[in-house]
Amino acid sequence: MESKSAETGAERAPTTPPDETPREPPFDHADLAPIGGHIGPDPEDFVVDEVPLYPASGQGDHWFVRLRKRQATTLDLRAAVAAAAGVAAGDVGYAGMKDKHAVTTQWLSVPVVRARPPEAWELPEPFALLETSRHNNKLRLGHLAANRFRIHLVGLSPGGGEAVTGFFARLAAQGITNFFGAQRFGRNSGNLPGALFALRRGRLGPRAGTRGKFMASVIQSEIFNRYAMARVPLGREQLLAGDVVRFSDGRAMFTVEDPEREQPRLERGELRLTGPMVGPKMKESQGLPRQLEQDALASLGLDAAALSALGRWAPGTRRDLLLWPSALAVEAVGNDDVTITFELPAGAYASLVVRTLTRQDPWLGAARGEAAGEEPEGEA
Repeated sequence: MESKSAETGAERAPTTPPDETPREPPFDHADLAPIGGHIGPDPEDFVVDEVPLYPASGQGDHWFVRLRKRQATTLDLRAAVAAAAGVAAGDVGYAGMKDKHAVTTQWLSVPVVRARPPEAWELPEPFALLETSRHNNKLRLGHLAANRFRIHLVGLSPGGGEAVTGFFARLAAQGITNFFGAQRFGRNSGNLPGALFALRRGRLGPRAGTRGKFMASVIQSEIFNRYAMARVPLGREQLLAGDVVRFSDGRAMFTVEDPEREQPRLERGELRLTGPMVGPKMKESQGLPRQLEQDALASLGLDAAALSALGRWAPGTRRDLLLWPSALAVEAVGNDDVTITFELPAGAYASLVVRTLTRQDPWLGAARGEAAGEEPEGEA
């Protein structure tokens, strides 16, 4: 059953003034001693490689090109490719945004019919063409399976490097909560109040454009975070009647009616708990999970009219409540530094892994430009 976002918020009117400050998520696995430290200061201390959703076929109407950038945004890269290929920036497709203060690789697409071939491109520093193929469609936001990270942490506590192995064993077994990272909410956490102000003043109407979509995603993200903070303490590995779960091998979802019957499937990893990304297409939870979702909406003062306006830019979906980093490895350990590698699905935040290890948010605690996230990927 699909949700009607206007009804969702109307069921629970706010009883206290709305709290428009993003709530800081708790630390997962707080019983483990933090390793301390922070991401190193150089772009090479944060390396991201994009894992495409599908391989290029080798033929078709679009060049698929894999490129590397250093200390530049994805939009900077798109502009450079457009200029080199002789096309408009809007003709260049990409699957996700990548960090500025980092060394990253990602795939872009360019239409064959209007573009100079990649071998004729002259790309300026800090961009480099690594691989060329062709495919039959333009890359779109979300055409992304995962991101691989190689992160160098420095200034560790004594023994911090050795402690990473224990942390990684816990993450592999129990995962971490799939919160939206602090970078989603901007410098001084100003994105959320600004987005709520725009929503209530009718500024998320049909003419809001890309800005409207972004502000809607900020509000969705805080609703999800508040729900997760309430739901996870009730049992991160325990189903409740009314939970919406996803089959781990696909996108299909259903609402749990018999938790005892479905619990073994969750424990075997066949099902994944989900949280709300509100909008008219979101599958509704029931029972206590639904109550928690309504509490999150009420805490932000979102009424039926606000949710209806939000729905213009936020179609709605569900997001996995928990996240399991994969391919976890420790590459090198020094006296006060360590290099770690891991892979995350599209839309998840590497800063959450770093935050869990160090007990401080790398985006808030270090002057790293766009810092330690892959914001925004566009899957939400």
